[in-house]
Amino acid sequence: MLNWIWLGLIVIAIVVAGGRDISEFSGDRFRNEKPLVIRKTDSVSLTGFITKVSLTDHYGEDVGMTVDTLPVTLEIDGSGRIVAMVLPEAAPKVWKEIAEVHGDGTKITGEGFHFDHYDITFTPQPVYFRFFAKITDSLVKSVETAVTLALGLIGIMALWLGIMKIAEAAGFVTLLAKMARPLMVRLFPEVPPEHPAMGAMLSNMAANFLGLSNAATPLGLKAMEELNKLNPVSGTATNAMCMFLTINTSAITLIPATVIAVRASMGSQDPTDIIVPTLFATMIALTCGVFFNRFIQRFFPVKPAEVKGGAAA
Repeated sequence: MLNWIWLGLIVIAIVVAGGRDISEFSGDRFRNEKPLVIRKTDSVSLTGFITKVSLTDHYGEDVGMTVDTLPVTLEIDGSGRIVAMVLPEAAPKVWKEIAEVHGDGTKITGEGFHFDHYDITFTPQPVYFRFFAKITDSLVKSVETAVTLALGLIGIMALWLGIMKIAEAAGFVTLLAKMARPLMVRLFPEVPPEHPAMGAMLSNMAANFLGLSNAATPLGLKAMEELNKLNPVSGTATNAMCMFLTINTSAITLIPATVIAVRASMGSQDPTDIIVPTLFATMIALTCGVFFNRFIQRFFPVKPAEVKGGAAA
């Protein structure tokens, strides 16, 4: 389901971006291939100005300038050709949008010619499909960030998972499971104490407590499989299933290895200072989750007739 949601969001983004690009193209918003006329301040300099009236006539709409005359500075390359126009502070929005597409947003690239001693015609590089280009650029940057982050996680994850694996081999996980058994009997009264589901749930919680997310996942799946064997109506979640899902989602975490690894890869000076806040946050989340789960089970129980009816439907 989550994959379909992501796919839907991507499709919506592409459709919206394509629609806006087509709208800009059909309305010739950026006046592609149409030169701007810049009046020079003197016959030799590369500074000049353009009036608000001229820009309004050029773009066919009020460009939102706060001044009547806008100063302009042009740039030349090694051969003396005019190749760019530096944006002034009071540049109109349409110029800023063009400059963003052309580079870092500080100037508009294009080609300029001396029309006469006092006028320069400057033709910006055309702008097409800028929203679609933004989506593509964002996707590429996201992929680069994901790869960089993943590579940065290898070392710290290997360290913490190695430590946790040693704790598991030393029997620490089993010890935690035994310590939690009396509480588990109260949380899951409908599950027999010696049932395999109880052992799988205990192991899953112990693994989550130690930050062993890779080990906790298959244990959680095994626990749900065993709980389903006690389910009188297949396909309908029981109270035990709902409670286990709540505990698994808001599990108390002593060592958040993944978060520590992410903070370390992003350059945090003290990546482990998240341990205490995470412990308190997960304790509060677990307490609230268990409380509301019990509250719903007690005051809004699902009647057998409703369960059967829902399963039949």
